[in-house]
Amino acid sequence: MTMKKKSNAARLGALALALTLVTTCLLGGTMARYVTEVTGTAKATVAAWKFDAKNGNNSITEKTTSIDLGSTTNRTAYEGTDIKEGVIAPGNTGSFDIVIDGTGSEVGVDYAMKIAAASGTTLPDGLKFEVANGTNATATVYTLGKDEVTGTIDYSETDSNMKKTLTVSWAWDFGEKDTKDSNDNTYEDQEWVLDITVTSKQATPEEDTTTT
Repeated sequence: MTMKKKSNAARLGALALALTLVTTCLLGGTMARYVTEVTGTAKATVAAWKFDAKNGNNSITEKTTSIDLGSTTNRTAYEGTDIKEGVIAPGNTGSFDIVIDGTGSEVGVDYAMKIAAASGTTLPDGLKFEVANGTNATATVYTLGKDEVTGTIDYSETDSNMKKTLTVSWAWDFGEKDTKDSNDNTYEDQEWVLDITVTSKQATPEEDTTTT
């Protein structure tokens, strides 16, 4: 009788162990899951930024470059018996171009140009300036040292579209009624210097609202 009880107890113990193992396997199965990790990369090419301001083929940033109002290029031609070549005097007019050049830039360009008399340079009241902001643009009166000419060059793959020409015209009024007490004699044999500053910035990106 004792042996039979021990045998039954052993069987019950083995059965309990087997059920425990089965339960453990089942619980383990319910906790399993698929796991995948994928790693990618992101890259971007930064836009190029190039800018210059030129008079003719010369950059105005070069210290050796100067714009001579009296030169044949920048001064209206006059009779040789009236005025010597290469100088200016009351009654003269002329113009010069500043080319805003964003060739090679891959973004739009906001620009601003300002002209002022350099330190030590005093100009006559009769010397007037006008600026045409772009080809075929209407010239407007420009006050040295105060006004600023601004505009934007939109990005284009065509180099010629990345340039804007600003034409600066000047005229020294001829005083028909000048007297010995009221004249421009104080300016004779002087050398005038004008500071031309051109500032450029990347145009602010705007969202394209034409797409849907």
